[in-house]
Amino acid sequence: MVLRRDGRTVGVEPQAFDLLCYLVERRGHVVLKDELLDNVWGDRFVSESALTTQIKSVRHAVGDDGSAQRVIRTVHGKGYEFIAEVVKMDDPTDDERPSAQETRSSLPAAVQPLVGRAALLEQLVHETSQHRLVTLVGTGGVGKTSVAFELARSIGANYRDGVYPVELVTVLDEGATFEAFATALDVNTRQRGSTQDAIIDMLGPRHMLLVLDNCEHLVEPVARLVHRIMREAPEVSILATSREPLAVTGEHVWTVEPLSVDGGANVASFDLASAPAVALFVERAKEADPRFTLDAATAPAVLEICRRLDGIPLAIELAAARTRAIDVTEIAARLDERFRLLKGVRRGADPRHRTLHDAISWSYDLLGGDEQRLFAALAVFAGQFDLDAAEAVCHDDDVLDLLTRLTERSMLAVRRPASGGTRYELLETLREYARRRLDDNQSVELFTTHARHFAMLARQVEDEVRTADEARGVTRADAGFADLRAAQRFALQIGDFDTAFGLIGSIREYAMRALRYEAFAWAGAAASIPDGSAHRLHPLMIAVQAYGAWVRGEYDTALQLAYAARGEEEAGGVEPCGLVERVLANVMWTVGRADDGMVEGARNIELAQESGDQSRLAHAYYMSSVSRSSIGEHDEGRALAVRAREAGAATGSPTDVASAWVADGFAAVSDEVAALEAFDTADRLARSAGNRWMSAFARTEASGLLVQRGDLVAGCAGLADMVDLWYRAGEWSQQWHTLSRCVIALDRIGQPEIAAEAVGAIEAHAILGAPPSMTTLRAIAFETRDSLPEKLGSARSDDLLAAGAARPLAEIVERTRNALLARAVG
Repeated sequence: MVLRRDGRTVGVEPQAFDLLCYLVERRGHVVLKDELLDNVWGDRFVSESALTTQIKSVRHAVGDDGSAQRVIRTVHGKGYEFIAEVVKMDDPTDDERPSAQETRSSLPAAVQPLVGRAALLEQLVHETSQHRLVTLVGTGGVGKTSVAFELARSIGANYRDGVYPVELVTVLDEGATFEAFATALDVNTRQRGSTQDAIIDMLGPRHMLLVLDNCEHLVEPVARLVHRIMREAPEVSILATSREPLAVTGEHVWTVEPLSVDGGANVASFDLASAPAVALFVERAKEADPRFTLDAATAPAVLEICRRLDGIPLAIELAAARTRAIDVTEIAARLDERFRLLKGVRRGADPRHRTLHDAISWSYDLLGGDEQRLFAALAVFAGQFDLDAAEAVCHDDDVLDLLTRLTERSMLAVRRPASGGTRYELLETLREYARRRLDDNQSVELFTTHARHFAMLARQVEDEVRTADEARGVTRADAGFADLRAAQRFALQIGDFDTAFGLIGSIREYAMRALRYEAFAWAGAAASIPDGSAHRLHPLMIAVQAYGAWVRGEYDTALQLAYAARGEEEAGGVEPCGLVERVLANVMWTVGRADDGMVEGARNIELAQESGDQSRLAHAYYMSSVSRSSIGEHDEGRALAVRAREAGAATGSPTDVASAWVADGFAAVSDEVAALEAFDTADRLARSAGNRWMSAFARTEASGLLVQRGDLVAGCAGLADMVDLWYRAGEWSQQWHTLSRCVIALDRIGQPEIAAEAVGAIEAHAILGAPPSMTTLRAIAFETRDSLPEKLGSARSDDLLAAGAARPLAEIVERTRNALLARAVG
């Protein structure tokens, strides 16, 4: 059974669903708390607070806000009563049944069928329904990741807020663990506190499943974060894969065993095909050689191979891939040669691990010398890579031919991204094995070449995002982000500041547009290294760091860093990059220093003109146009918008053109229809280029106008999405402006108390209606604020303003978002 509301499937945790069913069955009667605990959870100990949490989840699922209590009534001191009308309906047709695709999920699609794991998946479905933290452990290559993702796909519909994978294989050191989590969850920075705190704040009210893949090399930091999630995010469940348990309270460890080899006593009979290990071998062998068949001639060798490989899926797949080149009897014979050393190493070690190592060694030894060299060299990549990157880093004569041979031997995976083209990836175990084939000198040489290649890629992206090829540049940066992260870290470690500083400086514009705010942390780490303080790009590192502080709403810190960067530029005779002026102008406008903001905006335009960079000039004109319009100087705003459009036309960059449309929207104060069209156009252009920031900025303004025009459903839906996006990104400078628009919406939908709390939070931490803000919406925001005492009473209004100022910001955002969503869905 599933729960549907307004024609859509609602993900509900199994216990919450059982709780709802129990209350419906006993509708019209007060069900005592003890009765619920006994009948829903049975003999398991569950605290009363857990019951309260599940009731809250049920209410959220059925659209009951908990205060009006139209569906479930709380009988204080006793229990709960289902009070809504129940109408029995016919079973849905196949067309009406919900699709698994309705579940919000960023899981990768299944590429190959999962063979031999049906019984295990059935057991794990039950396990995950009973426990919030399940860790799949087992030797490398046993298929933990495949099982975890298939399981997540099968149970994803149970989680209201979806399924999110956090793939840790590309994170090479503990220091990047929380940043990788934040990037995967779109929680990259926050105003104050740590990245870990930001993750917890976002997860706290959510009902979702996290899939943490490949935790073994980061067990300590992952365990610390998981421990906090278990305590502070009661509706978040975790499915982890690791070669060892996380050792966290509440963890239920499930060992993923190798595939069974037994399929019948008679080897010659085709009952053998029912053995999971054999079935996997046959499936993969037919992929390698469609002519392969399991018959009386091949069955003995296949059984021998599967037994010698202990049923380990990766080892079996490697062996099966060889059927294209040699007969299965030859494979079996070669395996026998390679396993001769096992007798001497089984003591004190996991034999399956040694078996896998030997299986990889066997496949490696079958490669030619040039193939072995390339295989080892490819281990330098942290994520997926393309042919150009492989050729640039590995320097072999015919990399394409060698890559083809490695993929044919299943030593290298081929990926087909949605954006097109071909990318390659070393599986984790193979990457680890390959790196061990490199000596220290080879490693340093390869990683240095890798870092310089990705610094060059960053420069290319920097150029492309300023042209009509912007989308291509964003796609390249997205695909190579794990390697960009690894490259700058390695370059900093060896003191190659030209490479590290150059990479960070070049990637900054992409990072700002794509909300990859992790790059601000890179700049902070770079700026803090004493040996790099004399480098010509050191002021740029401080300026990028300052922009990060501005984004987080840390205005004093942003000013301090920006002035420090300007001082270093002037002292070193460095050509100003313009980022200092962007930071200063933004901060000045936001904190009410309009005159100073105009001075910095004018300097920003002047420096952009001197640089001859039309993209930079388009942005400078757009910034000044929006700021001028925000203080009522609409004629000047329109004139600057025209100049922004001219510069954007010269570059062809969708972002540059979109920014001119945003400027038009702000300047169209007397024509709301034209403003809406301008913001919608900007949103479309920005999305086409992968500019998440500009898209969100334009959509925020459009949503505020929709509310003003009376389209509360679309307006509230848009604002709910935006407060969530800005909160995930840690973009507090934009969040305060968005919440100002939400104040108007909350008042319009009959939520003046939440509106008052939002006003209290804004005025405690920022300024209500500060630029950039359309003058129309700013005036309405002020009118709304001033009307609250009349609607609520002066004393009540003052209390709510004070409560909003004191309430945690996560609660302000969540209460606002929930209220808007409730109106958006009817």
